[in-house]
This record gives sequence, structure tokens and C-alpha cells, in this order.
Amino acid sequence: MTQERRPEWRVKFDMEGKNPFDLTGRHALVTGATGPLGRALAVALAEAGANVSVTTTTDSADEETQANSILNECWSIGRKGTAQRVDLTDPTAFAAAVDALEAATGPIDILVNASHGSNIKPAVEASLAEWEREISRNATTVFVTCTTLAKRMLGRGYGRIVNCVSVLHDRGIPNGGLFGASQGAVLGFTKSAAVEWVRGGVTMNALGLGFYDGIPGPQNDETVHAALERYIPLRRLGKPEDLQGALVYLVCNEASFTDAEIFMVDGAIAVHA
Repeated sequence: MTQERRPEWRVKFDMEGKNPFDLTGRHALVTGATGPLGRALAVALAEAGANVSVTTTTDSADEETQANSILNECWSIGRKGTAQRVDLTDPTAFAAAVDALEAATGPIDILVNASHGSNIKPAVEASLAEWEREISRNATTVFVTCTTLAKRMLGRGYGRIVNCVSVLHDRGIPNGGLFGASQGAVLGFTKSAAVEWVRGGVTMNALGLGFYDGIPGPQNDETVHAALERYIPLRRLGKPEDLQGALVYLVCNEASFTDAEIFMVDGAIAVHA
């Protein structure tokens, strides 16, 4: 699916002759870019001027096709970038993938973690193995990718990291215990590690997600979807494109004073009583 172009991000701003959101020359890595959410974020970065690389996690032909489709869209507007299949829970494998990506396109300046899944089921029916899998795929992956790239970014004195975090990090729903716990872990890590790294020129923030169409979650049930449409103050679920502008801001040079924050793009559901 081709995303609508957002050329307004490329307009010239009257700020001493520069566009504050211009990412030209930057190299961004988006993990989990083969889903609708990751695609929208990857395309946003490319539209803003960055070269974009992506990761896949399986040998699935469908996942490879989606990754290539995203890269083709970025290449079509003059960007560079490659794809790597890698286990994001394996620090050694991820470091090797980063070596290959940087050799092909240049140092990675921007990391966006858009890869996560949700296991929605009653907590008393969940096994320890399911708990560990949820923490592994949603929180361990963030730890591995962030720490691996932060070491390199700190050595170069610059970096931008954004982790996608569900509103369920602190808002409970029935059957959401496993997923919510993994999101709370991601946000807690983001806030603390961000403070550790900011004086080295590396900022890290979270992009807060409410309920979005096209990504895994309880909203895929028709009854839940209808209830959410009534409950969300904006009376609709989010679209992946709704996150694009917020992401470009968080990774641009002008966001250097924004660190350890969660930037909610959720239709105001987080403040709903």
C-alpha cells in the first residue's frame, strides 16, 4: 500500500533560511517496518529527507516482500537504504546486522522501534512461557536495539531514538496484562536510559499509541472496535499516518531539548475518564 505523500514537510520555513524538520543526510533504522505502522514511519522519515533501512525478523516471503516494497517507496524519492533479517533479541546478531547496514548506507543516526505484538488473554490463563515471550518480543528487543546503537551514537556524539509504546503501559483493559506489562517495561527503560545518554548527544523518547487500525490489538475485534469508536474523544481509531508528523519532530535537530518524554498520539483516550 502506497502512503500519501506529505510534501509539506519539505517546504522552506522562514527560520534563518532552514527547514527545522529536514533530515537530509541522516540514516534511520526502523525495526518492525513491515507492518502498516512501521511502513508509515519509514516513509515519513524518507519524505523528510533521511535514508531509511529496515529489519525483518523471519524468513517469511511475505515479510520480505513488504520490506522490499517499503524500500522501493523510499528509493523512488531518492533515498538509500537496505533490509536485514535479524533476531532483535540477540545482541550479537543485531550488532552484525548494524555493521552491514552501516557499511551499505552510513552510520545510523536515528532508531525507531516499531516492532511489537500483543497477546490479549486472561492473565490467569497465561503460562509463564507466554509471559516471557511477551516481554522478550516487546521489551527485550527494545533493550537490545537501543543499547547496541546507543554505544555507537554516543561515540559519535549524536543520536535520536524513538520507541513506540501503547497507551496500555498504564491504562488497564481486561485481558491486557501481558501486553501492558511489556509496554510499561519499555516506557520505564526509555525514561531512565534517556537521562543517562542525553549529555552524550543522544535523546530517546516514546511515541505513545492509542488504538490504531491495521495493527495487532484488541481493536481488531468488531465489537471492541465499535466500542472504541464511541469511547475515543475524536470518535475514531488512529491511522498509522497520524504518527508521521510527531515522529519527524522527535528525530529532528530542533528536538534536542526533548528527552525522556512520551509524546501521545491517541485521540485523547489517555485522558478520558
